[in-house]
Amino acid sequence: MTASAPGDPRIEELIAAVAALRADVRDHDERHTYSERKLGELDGFNQEQAAILAELLPQVRELEIAADTLGAPDDHAPEGTRSVVWALLSAEEAARAWDELASWVNTVAIPTLAPTCRQIPPCWPVHHWGRETLSWLHRTHTYAYGPHGSAVLVAEWHTRWVPAAYAMIDTKYAARAGYCPNSEHRSDRVESAEPLQTPDWAAWLILARDTEIATRRPTTEHIR
Repeated sequence: MTASAPGDPRIEELIAAVAALRADVRDHDERHTYSERKLGELDGFNQEQAAILAELLPQVRELEIAADTLGAPDDHAPEGTRSVVWALLSAEEAARAWDELASWVNTVAIPTLAPTCRQIPPCWPVHHWGRETLSWLHRTHTYAYGPHGSAVLVAEWHTRWVPAAYAMIDTKYAARAGYCPNSEHRSDRVESAEPLQTPDWAAWLILARDTEIATRRPTTEHIR
């Protein structure tokens, strides 16, 4: 039997070239499929990030507004939100400041916060820590809920400034656990942590208001 003649080298080269071409095509297809998969994942990621940014954008804008206003000087603050510097008030100014503070505590703070007599002791008006703390709590509330306020400032008032005010009162320099250092100021309502009511502090406020007015100069004599 005669042996098979060797193949044509050109055919063998052609077969090898076709095989290499098929390998290149498979490799290209695999890379294309991988790229499409990655592009699909990237597109999904971009869409997810865009949705998150769209959700956060209003909050960022509110924070920008809040940041612009938090350090603003009092000269540009809306009426009713300027800081009260009690030491510099005249008799007439002190009377108005006390009336505004009393009205706010009665109509806003107590109905909104429902504090107990341990959180805000009834004798708060006759102590600088009570007057100063509730004064800035009043002004920050007015700003947060005013025309220049926002949901962010309202949330901050409830979650930051109210707890801070309670913490300022609950110190050894004020009224730890609601107990005023002056034993004459203590009451059974503090002992039982009763809800604070206006009759609990009204008499103390009248006393503090009248005392301050009597010791301050009239507006015409007041040096600003």
